[in-house]
Amino acid sequence: MKTYQRLFVFARLALAVTALLSPWGAVAWARFIADHSAWHLHSYPFSRIFDRFFMISGIGLFVAFRSYLKIGTLRDLGLKPLTDARRDVALGAALAVASMVVLIAAMSFGEIFTPVFRLSLSESLSRSASALLAAISVSIIEEVFFRGIFFKGLREDLGRLPGYLVASVFFSAIHFVRPANDLVLTHVDPWAGIRHLVTSFQPFLDPVAFLPGFVGLFLIGVVLCYAFERTGNLYLSIGLHAGWIFGLKTVRVFGDYSRQDLGWLFGSSNPKIVSGIATWLGVALVGIIIHRLTAKRAC
Repeated sequence: MKTYQRLFVFARLALAVTALLSPWGAVAWARFIADHSAWHLHSYPFSRIFDRFFMISGIGLFVAFRSYLKIGTLRDLGLKPLTDARRDVALGAALAVASMVVLIAAMSFGEIFTPVFRLSLSESLSRSASALLAAISVSIIEEVFFRGIFFKGLREDLGRLPGYLVASVFFSAIHFVRPANDLVLTHVDPWAGIRHLVTSFQPFLDPVAFLPGFVGLFLIGVVLCYAFERTGNLYLSIGLHAGWIFGLKTVRVFGDYSRQDLGWLFGSSNPKIVSGIATWLGVALVGIIIHRLTAKRAC
């Protein structure tokens, strides 16, 4: 069994444990809040408690079964050698941010986006710092899993093209798994965790709203896989991923949309921008640039 297959088994086990235990934890926390009025600000919806239980169970199971997972060395994951690390991360981030700047400029020209400092300096810096931390942490974690483990394993087992397709479909689809509501669980309901898992897949039942964003994220997944394949390490894809996350999270720090529906060109459905045809073309152009810049390094 390959590492990515072991990780799927591990993830299913962590979800099962979370689905069974999180309802009891949610009710226990709700009762604690009811008995301690000073803690009323810390009343959390079940979706958040479910996420925390998943994190805790994941960490606990990882510690218990780390030898079974056989993750491998940093080199196996695509994080060594470090020779080109700084250059590749910087290059990827610069390409991603530049593509976002061009896209926002086009949106401004089309009067869909209005550049303006709508927040105070302290709030702008705070949101930018938060976006940067999220970009760094999410890009490293997701690139190690989706490219360093999942795509690499699929490519070895299924071949190049199927590896690209399956890895990118999974990368895109996982971003649409989200809870349907944010209710606070106040009574014992052993099935709440399982229902939460089932309802988290409801976005897939609305293909009209789902497909544009899915296509955008699929193309991003393909380019990230290509960056990994061309360089033989994760640093370029980490830089690209981080740059795109940072750009998307800080768009409204430096301006605002003039309307909710950005149209077919820039995104008529969520996630905004990613679901627009202009973004699809921009991501494809980034892939072409990567092809040219890595011509002498292709693995």
